[in-house]
Amino acid sequence: MMLPAFLFTSLVILCSSAVTQAAPSDSLSVHLTSGTFRGLAVPNGTDRWLGIPFADPPTGSLRFKAPVAILNPSREVTDAFNFGNACPQPPSTLDAPVSEDCLFLNVWRPSNIAATSRLPVLVWFYGGAYMIGAASEPRFDPTRILQRSAAIGKPILFVSVNYRVNTFGFLSSAHVAPEDLNAGLHDQRLALAFLQDNLAAFGGDPSKVTIWGQSAGAGSSEAHILFPAEEPLFRAAIFDSATGPFKTDPPASRYDDPGFPYARLLAATGCPSGPASFSCLQQVPFETLMDISNTMVDDTLNQQLWQPSVGPLGSFVTERPSQRLASGNFLHVPILAGTNLNEGTSFSEAVFNLSVPPSLETEVLDQFIKDLFIDPSTITPDTFDRIHELYPANDSSLGGPFNTGDSLFDRAEAWYTDNMFLSPRRRLFDKAAATQKLFGYFFTEFIPGNNVSLGVSHGSELALLFGPVPTPVEDDFANQLTDFYINFVTDLDPGSPWPQFTPESRNVLQLMRNNITVIPDDFLLEKTTFFNSEKVLAEFQK
Repeated sequence: MMLPAFLFTSLVILCSSAVTQAAPSDSLSVHLTSGTFRGLAVPNGTDRWLGIPFADPPTGSLRFKAPVAILNPSREVTDAFNFGNACPQPPSTLDAPVSEDCLFLNVWRPSNIAATSRLPVLVWFYGGAYMIGAASEPRFDPTRILQRSAAIGKPILFVSVNYRVNTFGFLSSAHVAPEDLNAGLHDQRLALAFLQDNLAAFGGDPSKVTIWGQSAGAGSSEAHILFPAEEPLFRAAIFDSATGPFKTDPPASRYDDPGFPYARLLAATGCPSGPASFSCLQQVPFETLMDISNTMVDDTLNQQLWQPSVGPLGSFVTERPSQRLASGNFLHVPILAGTNLNEGTSFSEAVFNLSVPPSLETEVLDQFIKDLFIDPSTITPDTFDRIHELYPANDSSLGGPFNTGDSLFDRAEAWYTDNMFLSPRRRLFDKAAATQKLFGYFFTEFIPGNNVSLGVSHGSELALLFGPVPTPVEDDFANQLTDFYINFVTDLDPGSPWPQFTPESRNVLQLMRNNITVIPDDFLLEKTTFFNSEKVLAEFQK
């Protein structure tokens, strides 16, 4: 029986206050390859295991290196009642201490699930521009999703994974061994391999894993499609607002050049340049390195100091993602993916209300764009000229109904939305539609109470999925949206009225309260065609 909307919402709100009433149970002890862990039965109708290690601590000689599987687990029973440490990053609300020893995952399931149930599994990778984020963030509590899955008779298992971010997870240099580049992506891959060996202990089915992420988490998920492991680790993927999967990914060696992040890091730490630099950075005291890294991150526009980089043979990423996508040499699994109407607003606040004279507006716009790229030297003047034509000053159509009238901001956020989010999603679908099941969406719901200047902003859909739903007026829509995701995890199809995207139909689903409707994927086509041209892709190094 489906819970009434008001009761369902009350249960979700209750979950945050029920933590102290959670009861440990020996029946919830699980034997895993990393040890034996005792879980909690929570009164909100879920069981959970928090802070399960899936790799050796990436400290000392393992700092910056690909993660190492745990080979000598403890023989003691460990209480899995609290989140493990969050990975090093600037301070924020993470609900966990920060430490280099941070490679932990968390598992939730509906209560009263037998270990033999073989439930479908949803694995969550958080966003944060590869710079910030943690699985312990309160906004990623999956209680609402699990309650909903049980209510509609499609119970699922939910897993969230910590992975290293910023300097600790994406250090890039010619002096980083190829197999260690993009350590944060390696963390995710090892976690997925760990789950293949251990999901059955929780009642999950390792053959029915769907990976899901938003923003950098979605870009990470797409990276696992484009650069898959040798063995199958999942059967489907969900991308909320993936970015291509990377906004800018120059060769790892580029970071060594004067003024680039690796060279600046060496200067700040006092480490020498050259082959000895890597081992020197491994020996910098943790607090010192984290403080330097945090300062560098905070001093960078939108904190985007590092991005996943392209390395030589043996690396996780061996060619630009756009080139890998064009080759067709990627994993062909069902994908549900989409973008929001105003993805770029929250990334363009640096130019909001600047009151720039009209004569300087375009110059400031160009500098804003350049500052978003690790290596803007590849962008040619004629590319900027075309951007000026596509995003003219005082264009009231920019931002849709949320045009602010701030010409510089509206131009910047519209460019950011179309180039960083809509274009990559469209390029993926154009290439993959002939070989796999695709389901696309365009999220256009403005949630009452949100900042009107930001419109239907990046990540605003997550509150309707994870909850608590911000306002009762969104309850029915939030339930339907969550049902779509649960259906996809369970059945590899979100269900009616969501059509499959095909080369012939090219339809996506508009997600808006009281207006869920199928629309052709042809909006803003002139702009995305330009950004998906080989010339622009090469200059933007996607």
